[in-house]
Amino acid sequence: MKYFKPLITLNFWFNTNPPPFTSPVFIGLGILLVAVFIAGVIIKWSGYKKRRNPPLHRILSRLGRACITIAILGGFLFFVSYEQTPVVSMRFWWLVLFVAAVLWAIFIILDILSRYPAEKKALADKLAREKYLPK
Repeated sequence: MKYFKPLITLNFWFNTNPPPFTSPVFIGLGILLVAVFIAGVIIKWSGYKKRRNPPLHRILSRLGRACITIAILGGFLFFVSYEQTPVVSMRFWWLVLFVAAVLWAIFIILDILSRYPAEKKALADKLAREKYLPK
């Protein structure tokens, strides 16, 4: 319990000169950010491969864009934390980035659940109709 106690203090989140990350945390965070960026590029690239399926293309493009943006913003925070820049390296910004990533993922999931089935059915109907039309 003593490890979680600092998480509920304002001084932990809003300290303008926080202590540097420990080496394993720093390396792990860097690896995580690089992995999210690479995953975003791969997802975005696979979205371009699915251009014949517009609903899937749109979803993969949005998901890839979200991963790349979060990784770039995280890379900026990683850099300013390494340089120990006052105010910008506050832990509060990491919390804001995490909340933004979670909210972005929730909105993408809600979009998938609400629009994808209808768009997929409309695409299937369109392809079935065009199959018998002359080209």
